[in-house]
Amino acid sequence: MPLLWIVVGAVLILDALVVWFTSSLNSGVVATFVLGALYLLHGLHLLHGSRRDRTRAGTENGLFRWLKVFVPAATALLLVLFASLAVLGRTDTVSYREGAVVVLGAGLRGEEVTPSLRSRLDVAVEYSVANPDAVVVVAGGQGPGETITEALAMERYLVAHGVPEDRILREDRSTSTHENFVLAKSLLDARLGADYTTAFVTSDYHVFRAGGIAEKAGIDSTHLHADTPWYEIPVDYVREAMAITKFVLTGR
Repeated sequence: MPLLWIVVGAVLILDALVVWFTSSLNSGVVATFVLGALYLLHGLHLLHGSRRDRTRAGTENGLFRWLKVFVPAATALLLVLFASLAVLGRTDTVSYREGAVVVLGAGLRGEEVTPSLRSRLDVAVEYSVANPDAVVVVAGGQGPGETITEALAMERYLVAHGVPEDRILREDRSTSTHENFVLAKSLLDARLGADYTTAFVTSDYHVFRAGGIAEKAGIDSTHLHADTPWYEIPVDYVREAMAITKFVLTGR
């Protein structure tokens, strides 16, 4: 068992570094690195715990026993959450008859789309082919480390992959998923009026929370998932766990 914690911790640390260098530094990268370090230290403590730690009575020994229970229990809860997000996220509900599709941003590296965002955009291209009458909203402002807005980079990618520019609406002021939907709704209301249906495209891990946020923003939307690049799965799911906690507490 100690070796398992050490291996898991090392893998999480390595994954955080890989995502940092291939995409960007974000809260998920930091949290995954910290979680990996905690697992690594926990495993090393189990493997190389000193005789003093094993024999000393009182708070230190009690704390060690508590950690032996808490760490596996907390990890099991995280795994259940991650599995639930994956299953729910991969259950698409689109009809391909919606009047509009909102593609949620996922960060840039400079002005280059990241692998996660590229996955969403490729799904949006497929959707636009299947539903050529739908308006496409690309949603995302400009964040740290980005030289242009996410929306502009997304529009360029879609146009380069055959989506007509006159079908695309660019929402380039948002800084959160909540703002993505609120500002996208304003654009769609102006373009389509009050009577239209909407779908959104986002990564599988993000579908559950995005659906809840869309509902709070007054959008009754179907959804279509994009696969998460395999090496980003730990970072993205850890980050989403934190985001869901915030959503439950604040509604955003």
